[in-house]
Amino acid sequence: MAVRATILALFALFHTVQAQTVTFSGSVVDSTTNTVLENATIFIVERNAGVSTDHRGGFSVTLPEGRYTVICRLLGYSDQTSVLTLTKDLHRIFRLSPSDIELSEVRVSANLDRAGLTATSQSVIVMTPQEVDRHRGQTLGKALESITGVTVLTTGPSIAKPVLRGLHSQRVRVLNAGVPQEGQQWGGEHAPEIDPFAPARIEVLKGVAGVEYGAGAIGGVIRLEPREMRTSPGIGGEVSLNGFMNNRQAAGSALVEGGPGLLGGLTWRLQASGRQAGNSSAPDYVIGNSGFREFDGSAAFGYTLSDLSLTAYYSHFGTELGIYRGSHLGNLDDLNRAIEAGRPLQEYPFTYDIQPPKQVITHDLWSVHASYPVRGVGEFEMQYGWQSNGREEYDGHARSRGRANFDLTLTTYSADVKLRHAPIGGLYGTVGVSGMRQGNVGQGLSFLIPNFRSYIGGAYMLETFTEGVWTLSAGGRVDMQSLQVYAYPSRSIPNATHEYTSASGAAGVIWQFQPEWSLNLNLGTGWRPPSVNELYSYGVHHGTAQFEIGDPGLTPERSVSADVTFKHRSESSLAEISLYVNRMDDFIFAFPSLQPTLTLRGIFPTMIYRQSDVLMTGADLSYETDLTDDLRGGASLSVVRGDDMAADQPLFQMPSDRVRLWLHYHLPRHLGLEEAYVEVTGTGVARQTRVPPNADYTPAPPGYALYDIEYGGEFVMGPHMVRFNISVQNIFNTPYRDYLSRFRYFIDNPGRDIVVRMHIPFGRTTRPEPE
Repeated sequence: MAVRATILALFALFHTVQAQTVTFSGSVVDSTTNTVLENATIFIVERNAGVSTDHRGGFSVTLPEGRYTVICRLLGYSDQTSVLTLTKDLHRIFRLSPSDIELSEVRVSANLDRAGLTATSQSVIVMTPQEVDRHRGQTLGKALESITGVTVLTTGPSIAKPVLRGLHSQRVRVLNAGVPQEGQQWGGEHAPEIDPFAPARIEVLKGVAGVEYGAGAIGGVIRLEPREMRTSPGIGGEVSLNGFMNNRQAAGSALVEGGPGLLGGLTWRLQASGRQAGNSSAPDYVIGNSGFREFDGSAAFGYTLSDLSLTAYYSHFGTELGIYRGSHLGNLDDLNRAIEAGRPLQEYPFTYDIQPPKQVITHDLWSVHASYPVRGVGEFEMQYGWQSNGREEYDGHARSRGRANFDLTLTTYSADVKLRHAPIGGLYGTVGVSGMRQGNVGQGLSFLIPNFRSYIGGAYMLETFTEGVWTLSAGGRVDMQSLQVYAYPSRSIPNATHEYTSASGAAGVIWQFQPEWSLNLNLGTGWRPPSVNELYSYGVHHGTAQFEIGDPGLTPERSVSADVTFKHRSESSLAEISLYVNRMDDFIFAFPSLQPTLTLRGIFPTMIYRQSDVLMTGADLSYETDLTDDLRGGASLSVVRGDDMAADQPLFQMPSDRVRLWLHYHLPRHLGLEEAYVEVTGTGVARQTRVPPNADYTPAPPGYALYDIEYGGEFVMGPHMVRFNISVQNIFNTPYRDYLSRFRYFIDNPGRDIVVRMHIPFGRTTRPEPE
C-alpha cells in the first residue's frame, strides 16, 4: 500500500512539473503559394528570444504556461503578430504574405482604397483564399450560400444564382478580375459564367453600390479577385482535385506560375480546370438530364517598369448543361399531372449523357489593367475589358434537335479610368469615368428578345475622410444609357431607341466608439433602366420552361435605401448586426399568370413583366466566438420582407427566413495531420408564408432542416503543405424543396452528397538575398 501511495505521489509530482511548461510548435508557409518558408523567425516578445524555422518550415520551442506576443517575420514578407495564451501544447501554421517594401505616400493611399469593399460603411463579407478553397468545384452561387444574407435562385442541380437581400440578376453587379461581368444575366437561370477554380478571394457588399459600380448595382456587389501575381522568383503552382458522390462529379484544376527572373519584372500565370457530372439524385429518385460538363482556363501576365504596373488577364468559360426533362410538357393535363405527382412521371437512370432541353454557354474575357503613381497627385488607373458571351438554348422538341432554339451572342467593350488622389490631410478618394458598348445578336428557331445595341457612360466621385474614431464617406455618380432596339417585324417590334439618364448617390459614417466596436450608417440611392428582356420578351424561355411577356412601356427603377450595421471584433469573437430598408419605386418583376400558355412546343407557365412600388426590409445577424481553446461556434440569421405597396400584398419570390448554426473543433495533431478540424453545420429554413394570393401554381413548400459535417487538415509533402477535406452534405438525406427553386413544382432538391477536396502545391520559391 505504501509503495502504491509513493508511486501515485511521484506520478502527481511528475505531472505537476510537466504541466508547468508547454511546447509551442508549427510551421511557416507562403500565403500565396503554400510553400514552406525556411529561416523565418518566431520571436517571443515577453522572453526577448526567438527561434528560426528549419528546411521544412517547422519550428518548436518550450515555454512556461502563460500569455505571449508572437511575431513571425521573414525578409520579403509582412510581419504577422499573434497574442496566444498557452495552457497546453499548441501547434500553429503562420501564413505570411509577400510585402511591397517601396510604399510611397501615394501607394499607401491606393492600398487603403484597394482594400475595396472592406473600407465601406456598408455590410461586407470577405471569403479568404482558404475559405474559397473549401468550396471549390461548386457554382459561385453555392459557394456564397454560407454567407449571411445570401441565398440562391436555382434551376435544377447545376444552375445556382446568388441572391443578395432578395435581389439578383441585373440588380447585383459581379466584378470578374475588375471587369463588370456581362452575360445574359437577365435570365433567372443564367448563372454567372465563372470558373469555380479561378477566384482566390471573394468580397460581397450588400446594399446599394451604384456610385462606384454603376447603374444596376442596387442589390449589391460580388467582387471576384484572381490569385495575386507571384512576387518571388521561381516557378511553382498547385493542383486541386474534387470528387462529388451524388452526381459522380469529378473536378480538377492545374495552375502554374512564374515570378520575376530572367525577363526582369515579368510575371505570369496559367490555369486550366474542368468539371463533369452526371444526373443528380433526390432522396427517392434520379433527376433526369441534370448533368453537365465544363472546361475553363485563364492566363495572366504582369510587368513592372519603374512605377508603371501592367497586368493582362484572359479567361475562358465553357459549359454544356442539361435542363430537367420533366419541366417541358406537352399540354395542360400533363402540367397538372406533373405538379400533382410531386415527382418525375417516369424513372430516369443515372447517366452522363446530356440531351435537349439543354444549354451551351461560352464566355471569353480579356482585360488590361495599368496603374501609374504621380507624386503629389495620386495614382492613375485604367481598366479595359472585352467580353464575348455565347448562349445556345435547346428545347426537348424533336424538330429542334441539332439546332438551337435561341442562339444569343453578346459582345461588350468597357473602359474605366480613375484617379486615386493623394491624401489631403485625412481626406482620400477616387474620381473616375467609365463607358461601355454592347451589341447583342440573336439567331435560332425561336424568338425571345430582339437584337440591340447599348451605349453607357458615367462619371463619379467618391471621397472618404478619417479623423480619430470617425470615418465619413460621400459620393455621387451620373450615368447615361442609349438602348437601340432593332425591328423584328414578325413580332410587330419596330426600330426603337430608349434614352435614360439619372444619378446615384451615397453617404456613410463609421463610428469606432470602442476599440472593439463600431457603428456604421449608410444612406444610398441608385437606379436601374429596364433591360431588353423586360421590355420585349415574348416567347418560351427554355431554360426556365416559362412563357415570358415583356412591356415596352416600362420605366427605370429608383431605389432609396438605408442600413445600420453594428460590428464587434475581438481576439476571441466576431459579431455583426445589420438592419436595412430599401424603398424601390417602379420595381420591375415577372409576375405569374394563372393561365398557362399553349404553344406548338407544349404548355408552359406564363410570366408577365410589370412594375410596382415596393418596400424591402430585413436583418442579417451573425456571431461567432471561441468556446474553448479548440472549439469555436457561431450562428447567423437572415430575414427579408418584401411588400408590393401598390397591390398591398407580399412581393413574389422573396427568400424564406433562415438560420445557420455551426461548431468548429480544432483537433490535436494526429496521423501526421496539422491544422486538423471537424465542423458540424445545421441550417434551418422556414416555410415562406408571405406570398401574394392566387399568384402561384402550388403553395409554397414546407420548411426544412439540413445538417452537414466536414473533416479536414494539412500534411507535409516535400517542401509543401497539402490541404484536404471531406464533407457530407445533407447527412440525413432529407427530401426538401426550396421556395427559390424554379423546379419546385416538379422535383425535390438533390439529396445527400459526399465531397472530397485536395489542394496540392508544387515547385519552389527563391527568396531574394539580403542586400
